Amino acid sequence: MLKKFTVSNYRQFNEPLEFDLTASNYTFNTDCTHNNLVKLALVYGENGTGKSSLGWALFDLVSHLTDNNFKHYSNYYLSANSNKNFATFLFEFLFDDIPVIYEYQKGEDKNLIYEKLTIDKKVCVEYKLNQPFLSKLKGSENLNKNINPNQNLSSVKYIYSNTNLDKRNKLNRIFVSFMTFVNHILWFRSVLDDRSFIGYKKGTENIAEHILKNNYLEDFEKFLVDCGLNIQLVKYNDINGSNIGIKFPGRKKPLPFFEIVSTGTRNLTLFYYWWKIIQEYNVPLLFIDEFDCSYHFSLSEKIVEKLKQLPNTQVVLTTHNTNLLSNELIRPDCGFVIDGKTIASLNKSTNRELREAHNLERLYQAGEFS
Repeated sequence: MLKKFTVSNYRQFNEPLEFDLTASNYTFNTDCTHNNLVKLALVYGENGTGKSSLGWALFDLVSHLTDNNFKHYSNYYLSANSNKNFATFLFEFLFDDIPVIYEYQKGEDKNLIYEKLTIDKKVCVEYKLNQPFLSKLKGSENLNKNINPNQNLSSVKYIYSNTNLDKRNKLNRIFVSFMTFVNHILWFRSVLDDRSFIGYKKGTENIAEHILKNNYLEDFEKFLVDCGLNIQLVKYNDINGSNIGIKFPGRKKPLPFFEIVSTGTRNLTLFYYWWKIIQEYNVPLLFIDEFDCSYHFSLSEKIVEKLKQLPNTQVVLTTHNTNLLSNELIRPDCGFVIDGKTIASLNKSTNRELREAHNLERLYQAGEFS
């Protein structure tokens, strides 16, 4: 799991911004944490304070460590308020209680200029642009250590792709666990018309086709009913092939689902699509930007409860919905406030000793966590 992430000189994050997911010792809502780490985090902030940038920075490593889907969302990569010519990313993980630190630097052209992987306090891989990389992983001794600087290639990915490491060796086993983790993480934005995602795989597919191909139509209908939408779904054929329709009493032909449902229902359909993939694919880290866009507050709560049930997935959600700031749903160490320069959990953003009886939403609205 991710323990801590620090980024600097990236977009509006001029100075180092540290996202610490270390849990506190609250005894309620323990399903929001796992092994003393925050398992479900809700990130709040005004518009333009860096909620989306946090997600893009956190998932930047997908672009050079995997072949999975990745899209840079702006040509302006470095902070405009800094004279440095590179951005720095630092990840701290725990795999089988063993600390793993991965850090790297990228320039304005988004090319990798430095990276280092430390496992259990031992530097296992280190690379500087235009220099041979160092590898202490057993089984990588015979690799060519010179990387063509024009290829923008990660030495970590190069080792993973070109060696068959013996996982009986502890460092090798944790290295493989780290790379498996990175290859399975997922970011997506909860807006159907956007369909943006990072990680998981290459390419994309039609949502209706995915539901029908996997015989999920009945399950999808039950999911919508559970979310308060009592509609009857049917499969029908149109000029584009098989599609999803809504059956109405007294009508012989169904109406096309995606053409008549609300924006909130369309976004909920996108969530269902990823919900099935998250469970089947065992996504270890999930970031949903604007997760409850167009949702009623009660539906937002229901989605959070569903995400808390995922046994092996660490979840980060961005939202403007302060109604979710409730100790009945989360806890003070799982709610975070971002202001464009810093991000901190609620309990670390106040001198007040927060307890289960406190109304976190009222405190937030009163500026307690400024």
